[in-house]
Amino acid sequence: MNAAPEGAEVRRLHVVAGAIAAVLLIGAVDYITGAEVSIAPLYLLPIAFATWLVGLRAGLLLSGLSAVVRLQDLWLTSHHFSHPLTPYWNGLVELGFFVVVAYILSRLRTTTDHWVSLARTDPLTGALNRRAFNEIATLELARSERYERSLSLAYLDVDDFKKVNDDGGHEYGDRLLVEIAETLRRNLRTFDVVARYGGDEFVLLLPEASDQAARLVLDKLVVALRSAMRAHWPASVSIGAVTIDGPRTTLDRLIQQADKLVYAAKQDGKDCVRHRHLHRNGAGALEATPTPEVTTVHPLFPVSSSLALRAKGR
Repeated sequence: MNAAPEGAEVRRLHVVAGAIAAVLLIGAVDYITGAEVSIAPLYLLPIAFATWLVGLRAGLLLSGLSAVVRLQDLWLTSHHFSHPLTPYWNGLVELGFFVVVAYILSRLRTTTDHWVSLARTDPLTGALNRRAFNEIATLELARSERYERSLSLAYLDVDDFKKVNDDGGHEYGDRLLVEIAETLRRNLRTFDVVARYGGDEFVLLLPEASDQAARLVLDKLVVALRSAMRAHWPASVSIGAVTIDGPRTTLDRLIQQADKLVYAAKQDGKDCVRHRHLHRNGAGALEATPTPEVTTVHPLFPVSSSLALRAKGR
């Protein structure tokens, strides 16, 4: 699980090392060209490169190094000045210029990342929004089909959410949505995808999750959600989930199937999970429109739900 952060750290170190080498190379050219030709603006290139890709600290490091390297050029021109400290003053001015550029670029990068994040995430819950989810899920579907791997998708709908808003106000309902999103993130794998798909609806994508694996994940989720919601909110969650092996279908089709299962779960009395396995037909071929194979119900409250189902059977 630490492979990604370690890889990112190595890339940052490579960027800083490359920027330092660039500063030293520019310094060598600066020394060769002498005082007659000023190439001071070239130092901004590695400073900007390191600041944008790594951060402000890297930019400040490169700014300081550039100012030190520039001193050799200033020393060469010291005889042109009336005061011996003038080159050092000029060096401080250049250092200040480098630092200001690094700071501005750092703020610009932070602002850019912020707006990019807002464009892809739900501002209330921090989960992905519908657009970002559709992009990721479409790519994941193609990958699962290419390598013939299982994939599961779950659709969650909050039961009686209108009652929550009516009783406690919209802020009360917002806190419930935030708690659901945080509970989902805490209880899913790092590469699973959580998105807020509507007002009180969430959608989950579980890459490489087979029928059995999806059942385990859903069982874990419903227990965690029930624990999180029971103490503060008079609401529950109905979940519809589909698992498909080596998908050859569309994201819209999977979401439609899951949405129908959510509706069925609500018809069954809410507080339960309906899970359907869509199967492959023939020798390695999957129908463009998958055929239902198995539909199972996982009640959130096993004892009462089991009694209710038995009563229906009678």
